[in-house]
Amino acid sequence: MINFQAPLLGKLKYFEYLTAPNSERYRTIMRYCFLCHLEYKNRLTKEEIFTFLKNFPQFADYTEQMCDQDLKNLVEWGNLNSIQDTSKTRTVEEFKNKRFLYELTPIGLKIERFLFELETQEDTKAELNPKHIEKIYFLLQQVDSVLDDPQKRAVDWWDELTRAFEEIEKSYSEYISMLKSYEAENLMIKEKFLDYKSKLVQYLYNFYVIFQNYLPKIRSTFLSLEAAKIEKLLNYIIAQEKEHPKNIFKDPESIEKNIKARFDNIKLWFVAPHGQAEKLSDQIQGLIRKVSDLAARLSEMSSVKVNRQEEYKHLAKIFSNLDLATCHKLSAVVFGVLLPRYIAAEEKRQSELASLSILDVPPMKSLLHSRGRLVREKSKVLPASEFSEDKKKRFEEYKKKIEEEEKLVAELIKDGKIEFENLPVLTPQVRKKLLVWLSRGLSSGFGNTDSGKRFKVVRPKDGRYCVLKSTDGELEMPAYVIEFVE
Repeated sequence: MINFQAPLLGKLKYFEYLTAPNSERYRTIMRYCFLCHLEYKNRLTKEEIFTFLKNFPQFADYTEQMCDQDLKNLVEWGNLNSIQDTSKTRTVEEFKNKRFLYELTPIGLKIERFLFELETQEDTKAELNPKHIEKIYFLLQQVDSVLDDPQKRAVDWWDELTRAFEEIEKSYSEYISMLKSYEAENLMIKEKFLDYKSKLVQYLYNFYVIFQNYLPKIRSTFLSLEAAKIEKLLNYIIAQEKEHPKNIFKDPESIEKNIKARFDNIKLWFVAPHGQAEKLSDQIQGLIRKVSDLAARLSEMSSVKVNRQEEYKHLAKIFSNLDLATCHKLSAVVFGVLLPRYIAAEEKRQSELASLSILDVPPMKSLLHSRGRLVREKSKVLPASEFSEDKKKRFEEYKKKIEEEEKLVAELIKDGKIEFENLPVLTPQVRKKLLVWLSRGLSSGFGNTDSGKRFKVVRPKDGRYCVLKSTDGELEMPAYVIEFVE
C-alpha cells in the first residue's frame, strides 16, 4: 500500500514566489541565481542581483530596499540560503552591518530546474530506442548469476533494472505524446511532411518489430522466475537499501514496501493481459497506420492538384475559341448549372433499378402549395364529431376489467388479510394492483383500495423475506401483510 499522509495536502511555502504579489521580481531573482548556478557561480551578493534586475525596463523603479526585502522573503520561503559574507569585513562596525551571500537551496534549485526544463523542453529524451527493452531482458536473464554474489551485484542490478524501466516509461510516452501533439498534427497535413514520412514509418516499424520480438521473451522469463529466488534477491536489495546513508531517516518498512511494489509493477507492465506493453504496441501500430494514411492522402491531393491544373488550362483554351452563347452551354456541361432548382416529390417509383434514367420515367403531376408566411390555406368547417357511443363502450370495457381484477384480488383475501408469503402464482395485472396498494400503505401505514376499502400494512417483525411469484417472473420482497380494517 502506498504510504500517504494527509498533511502533504497542505500549502507549501516553497512555491509562494510563483504566485505571490510581485512574483515577476521573485522569479527574475530565482532565474538569475539558477543561470549563475549553471555556470558554477553558486553564491551572489545583493549588489549583483540588484544590478541584474536594473537592466530591465520593467524594473526601472526598483530600489535596493525593495531588493533587500525580496531576498528576505525568498530566504523565509526556503528558496534561498543567506550566508554572512565576512571576506571584506575589516571593522567591528562592518561586521555588525551584516553583508550576505545568497545561494539556491536544494528545493529552490529543483523548482527552478523543473521550470527551466518545462519552458525550454531541453530535457526531453523522446525516442523509441529498443535498447531499454533489450536491457530489461538481459537483466532478467542474469538473476541466477546475481544471486551467486548478491552482496556486490544485487543493488547494481536493481538500479539498472529500474533505470531501464523508467527510460521506457518516460522516453516512449514522451515520443508518442510528441507525435500526437498539436504541432505534429499540423505538420502531418502539410506537403513537406512527405519528405520524411518514409523515415518516420521505418523508424516506427523497426522499433515495433524489435519490441514484438522481445516482449514474449520478457513475459516468459518473468513467469518462469521462481518466487523464492525473487524473494531472496529483493531481500538482499532491501537490506542494503536500508543500510544506505541516503535512507538513514526513512522508515524501513516503507523502503521494503516501495521496492516490492516497484518490482511487481514492472512485472505487470509486461505480463498483464491488455496491460501497458500491449497498449504501447497498439499505439505504435496506430501511429504507423495514421502516418501512412496521411502521407497517402497528401500524395493523392498533390497529384490531383497537378492534374486539375492541366485540365483547367485545356478548358481555358477551348473557351477562348468559342462565342459567348456556346460558352454558356459548355459551362453547364463542365461545371454544372449555375443556379439549379431542386424539386423533391414523394411519388412512388415504378422501378427501383439504379440504372433507370429519369428520362425513362413517365411524367407525373405534383400539386405545389404556397410556402409564403402570409398565405394560408382555407380551412373547411366540419361539424363536431359524436364520440358519446365510443366513450360509453370504452367505459364499459374499463369497468368490466376493474371488476374482474377486484374479483381476483378478493379471492386472495383470507380472514381479512392478504399475506404475500402465502399467495399463489399471480397474473401481472393482479400483482401490479397489490404492489400499488402496498406502496400507498407503506408511506403512512394506512391506505385505501380503488373501491374505497381501508387497510393497513403490517411489516414482518423478524425481517423475513418471501418470493412473490407471477406468470412473468419472481420478485423477492419482505413478507408484508395487508390487513383490512373497518
